[in-house]
Amino acid sequence: MILEFYRQLVEDQMAAPVLTGYKSEKEKFVGALYTTTLEAMMPDGKAMQMGTSHNLGQNFSKPFQIKYLGQDEQTHFAWTTSWGVSWRLIGAMIMLHSDDKGLVVPPRIAPIQAVIVPIYYKTERSEAVAEKVRTTAEKLSKAGLAVHVDSREQYTPGWKFNEWELKGVPLRVEIGPKDVEKNQVTLVRRDNSQKLAVKDDAIVDEVQRCLDEIQKSLYSKAKSALNDSISQATDYGQFKKNLNDRGGFVRACWCGRSECEEAIKNETGATIRTIPLTDEKLFSSCIYCANTAAKVTYFAKSY
Repeated sequence: MILEFYRQLVEDQMAAPVLTGYKSEKEKFVGALYTTTLEAMMPDGKAMQMGTSHNLGQNFSKPFQIKYLGQDEQTHFAWTTSWGVSWRLIGAMIMLHSDDKGLVVPPRIAPIQAVIVPIYYKTERSEAVAEKVRTTAEKLSKAGLAVHVDSREQYTPGWKFNEWELKGVPLRVEIGPKDVEKNQVTLVRRDNSQKLAVKDDAIVDEVQRCLDEIQKSLYSKAKSALNDSISQATDYGQFKKNLNDRGGFVRACWCGRSECEEAIKNETGATIRTIPLTDEKLFSSCIYCANTAAKVTYFAKSY
């Protein structure tokens, strides 16, 4: 249940696709009955553990004397769990979505979803522009959007554009004299730099639509990269070649013996990142010892 909460957070909010599954006995949390995990793939070909959930059984409640009174009016040792995510999620988001201009923050978690930048030419301080900025910010805020107006006078619009791109704000709203004349605003997407002229009466709907499109686009791009990062190996030579040539996840069959798992780690640096929650169909013998396989697993190098 907790792992599913984490998957929703990571995929639906952060636009970061993951593989879910169990950790091997060797990789699980020490003392747990089993550990479940979320694994993402970073652009450099290394896996990132995004979160874990552990079933601790009674292995910790007994030494710490954690008991409860049951319906049978007898005391029992509790069955406990442990789970958590950490700051690494922010690092993963930065690595997955950002580009040479700076951060790219998914709209659903962005502290500022849209920044409004007024544009004045030379010494012109158009009251009409200022009024339009105010009313536009008001409309978007009332619609529940996180909006910021960059009214700083010491910086040029171009300087502001660059700064907000660096900070990864999903959408920029430009308002200048020409926009006032045409009863419109200009929207600029952070993810692809696409510009769109939007009429005043459609501002709220178009901003919301753009933010939704950006969210979906970021996830789709990352999902495609995740799928492309997964290769399959049926023998150890191919397994090592895939790891060295392209990195990413290598899907391989494993006999379940810790000796093979340890040998693979020592020889290649790759570990079992996840064993699917639902068994996948075996397609070869064990990748290392060539004996009968027990599980399809996903290996990768990690941080």
